[in-house]
Amino acid sequence: MLRQLMLSKKIEQRKAVLAELMDQENGLNMRSANLEAAIDEAKSEEEIAAVEEEVGKLDTEKTELTEKKTKLEGEIAELEGELEQLNSAAPVNSTRNKSNENERGVAGMNKLQVREMLKTGEYYKRSEVVEFYEQFKNLRAVAGGELTIPEIVVNRIMDIMGDFTTLYPLVDKIQVKGTTRILVDADTTPATWIEQAGALPTGDVGTITNVDFDGFKVGKVTFVDNYLLQDSIINLDAYVTKKIARAIAKALDLAIIKGTGAVGKQPTGIIPNVPAGNQKSVVADANLLKSLVKQIGLIDTGEDSVGEIVAVMKRSTYYNRLVEYSIQVDSNGNVVGKLPNLKNPDLVGLRVVFNNNMDDDKVLFGDFAQYTLVERESITIDSSTHVKFSEDQTAFRGKGRFDGKPVKPAAFALITITPVV
Repeated sequence: MLRQLMLSKKIEQRKAVLAELMDQENGLNMRSANLEAAIDEAKSEEEIAAVEEEVGKLDTEKTELTEKKTKLEGEIAELEGELEQLNSAAPVNSTRNKSNENERGVAGMNKLQVREMLKTGEYYKRSEVVEFYEQFKNLRAVAGGELTIPEIVVNRIMDIMGDFTTLYPLVDKIQVKGTTRILVDADTTPATWIEQAGALPTGDVGTITNVDFDGFKVGKVTFVDNYLLQDSIINLDAYVTKKIARAIAKALDLAIIKGTGAVGKQPTGIIPNVPAGNQKSVVADANLLKSLVKQIGLIDTGEDSVGEIVAVMKRSTYYNRLVEYSIQVDSNGNVVGKLPNLKNPDLVGLRVVFNNNMDDDKVLFGDFAQYTLVERESITIDSSTHVKFSEDQTAFRGKGRFDGKPVKPAAFALITITPVV
């Protein structure tokens, strides 16, 4: 547990440094835009030489910054991989023999390890992967058969889920078995100074909040042409894992944003639980940007430390309402400010994440580490040959169990942009 806390602290520290480097990068981009305008305006040899010197300095600074970012991102990925491995490692029976270990694969194998194995091709040679897909091909012949996907394939599915989801990578994730209860210390008051031999007041012990998590099932039926079942394991794995990952990812994104909770047999969403005091409206007038950014103060009050605050919105909201604030021009129409980075959009330096489950003209600010998503221990798959028998296709149903809740609803704020009356 102490090792995990230390890793989390190191990750948090490095992400803070990375955020500073991102701010520096924004500054370099602005200087680059200014230099573009200066190049156009330069006339004399002296002016051209001065601009050329500045361009050289800028290129050097950009190179150094890129190297720092690359190194830092590598360190973060390595630390997150180690933390994930510690979180997912299950207790191992010391009496288990070597043959059983080979059958089950490497306990606690994480997504980063699987990613490396894919690069070398080792993934497709592992006995549990080969055995799973052999059973998968034969599953349609077993009436009522259900197949548990091995850990290594589950990690592959979880890894590529990030290609189809925007919120899953942001939230805090834990893996558990059965119904679980997490104790969350919600007290943020400062410690009390006392005599050396004195006793702490009971009020400083902390306010413990019980957060119960269930395991709601999410599933998706996908169809596989029977000829593909006879194809190579590589093609079959790519098709099946992407289908399952895409379906589960989209369901999780919607649940994280708007999930109705136990009544709908799904995780509890953020928006239905945003406190009334954290729900505000701003007018889409000339002061829109200023009014919108001010609402971050609803979360970052200065009374307690917060993690990275992210702005989540629909693409159309960003394009229609906010993208213009990333472009600055002078009186002659020349760009003097930074151009909008549509690949990595931001709002005055705040990271913007697109999610089409958001309503138009709604912006959700939040520290998404304050949302906990519980992943159950297994994903299963079963089949049916009856649904599309005439089309020579077999239906496979991938099923997983998840639950989630915003453990600190006050870490989120929902802002509505209203038109000018």
